Amino acid sequence: MYNALLQEGIPLRLISKSIFLVSLPLIAAFHSGKAFASAENEITEQAPPSEHSQPSQFALHTVTTENVVKPILATGTIMAAKSSNIGPKIEGTIEEIYVRVGDRVKAGDALFRTRDVVLRLQKQELAASSALYAAEFRKAKIEFNRVSNLRNKGVASAAQFDTSAAALETARARVDITKSKLAQVEQSLEDAIARAPYTGVITERFVDEGVFISSRASGMGNSAVVQVKKADPVVAVWSIAAKYLPEITLGTKVEIRIDGIPDVIESEIHIINDRIDIASRSIDARSVITNDGYKIKPGLFARAEIFPKPHKVVLLPRSLLRGPPNDPYVLLYEDGKARIRHLTTRDHNTDSVEVLSGLEAGMRVLPSSHLTDVSDDVVMTRKEGLEN
Repeated sequence: MYNALLQEGIPLRLISKSIFLVSLPLIAAFHSGKAFASAENEITEQAPPSEHSQPSQFALHTVTTENVVKPILATGTIMAAKSSNIGPKIEGTIEEIYVRVGDRVKAGDALFRTRDVVLRLQKQELAASSALYAAEFRKAKIEFNRVSNLRNKGVASAAQFDTSAAALETARARVDITKSKLAQVEQSLEDAIARAPYTGVITERFVDEGVFISSRASGMGNSAVVQVKKADPVVAVWSIAAKYLPEITLGTKVEIRIDGIPDVIESEIHIINDRIDIASRSIDARSVITNDGYKIKPGLFARAEIFPKPHKVVLLPRSLLRGPPNDPYVLLYEDGKARIRHLTTRDHNTDSVEVLSGLEAGMRVLPSSHLTDVSDDVVMTRKEGLEN
C-alpha cells in the first residue's frame, strides 16, 4: 500500500499523516475490545454477594413479658397527726396562759388557767355543809336506833318509828347531795387548768389573759385559747388519681421528697380513705412519717413515688417502632410474610415502650433498620439462627 501511493505521486509527508490518522481508530478499537473482554471476565469471575449482605437476611425480635414496677407519682401536704383547739372547760376569765407558740408540751402539761376564785369559795361552803349534814346524819342514826329498840320492846309507837326512819333517810340524802356538789366543784377547780391532751407543739395562741370565754362552745371559733398539734409523727396526705386505686394497697412502699428536706424518706401507705373526691376524681391516701426533732413542719409540700407490686408487661425497644408517634406500628413476621400490626403504647423509659395492646409474648417483630422498604404482606426470607 505504501509503494502504490508513492507511484501515484503522493508526497511522503501526506502519506505518513494519512496512515497515522487511519491507525488511531484501529488502535483505540483494539484496546477497547481488550478492556471490555477483561471487564467481562472480572464480572463473570466475581463471587456472588454474601447472603448476610442481602436485605432479606435479618434478625427477628421475639416479644417477651417482664415484671415491671411502674412508680405512681403523687403530690400531697404534710399534716400533723393530731390537731386540737383547746378552750376552757369552765366558763370564766382567762387568768393565766402558761405557753407560747412554738413551745413543746407533754401530755398533761398545764396550758392555761381560768379564774377560779368563786369555785374555791363554793368548795369551802360545801365542805362546811358536808360536815354539818354528816353530823345531822349521825344524830338521826342514833335517834333511829333508840326508837327501833323501844319499838321492839313495845314502848315506842309506829308513828315514832316512822318519823325517826324518815329523819335518818333525809339526813343521809343531804350528806350524799352535799358530797356530789362538792365533787362537782372540785372537778371544776381541776378543769380550771387546761392541760395538753397529748405530747405536741403549740402552734397558735388565739387570746391573751383577761378575756372572758364561755364554755358552751369550748374549742370552737373564738372560744379556743391555744392550738396543739401532734407533730411526731406527721402524716403525708396524698392525692392520687382514682385510676390507680387497684394498684395501691395498705403497705405499698412510698419514697417521699419534701421541700426543704434533703433526704428521701421511705414510708408506706398506712391509710386509704374510702371517700373519693368528686371534683378531681382522686383518692386520699396517707403515709406516716417519723419526725424526731420536729424537722418536718405541717403544711410543707411533698412529692411521692409510690411503688405498687410488680406486674407483667410487654416491653418493646423503641427502635422497632414505625410510623408516627401517635399511631405507631410494627411489622410482624408471620408465615414468612411481613404483617403490619398497629400498637397502643405508653412510655416506659428512654429505650423502650410498654405495649398496652397489639402484641403478645412469643410474636416476632421485624427490625426497622435496613428494612425501610418492607411493607405489609411482603414475602420475607431469612437465614436460620438470626434472632435476638
